[in-house]
Amino acid sequence: MIDNDDLLYRVDRHYLGPTGFTLPIRLSYSALGVGFAVLTTLFIIGRAVVHVPLTFASLAIMVALAFVITAKVTKYVNADRPLRSVFTAAWNDLHAPRPPRRGQTVVVRIPAAVRAPRSAQGGSPTEGKSSR
Repeated sequence: MIDNDDLLYRVDRHYLGPTGFTLPIRLSYSALGVGFAVLTTLFIIGRAVVHVPLTFASLAIMVALAFVITAKVTKYVNADRPLRSVFTAAWNDLHAPRPPRRGQTVVVRIPAAVRAPRSAQGGSPTEGKSSR
């Protein structure tokens, strides 16, 4: 019998809420951690860097932004693609070399190991001459 990992995907990895009081939406455990990290980051940036006043409206906006960012991030995260690989792929995509724009000058640098002086390129000084 062939044993595969399908049973791992049957496990329900969702938090439904406290016993007797289920939530109206399903939250995955990974989304809870990501959401908490995103909300904490937004709160620190909002309060310490941008100096957003601590009001109900500002907290509601931070929670809404954290919810949207978490939903977008966890849409790509699953058991086969962990969160670290999603961030690594996004970072690599941002820093990948791009083709030159129209009209942009392209400079190609040839390494010194490839270049050789003309005298060392081979052939004898009498090449092409008869030696009779």
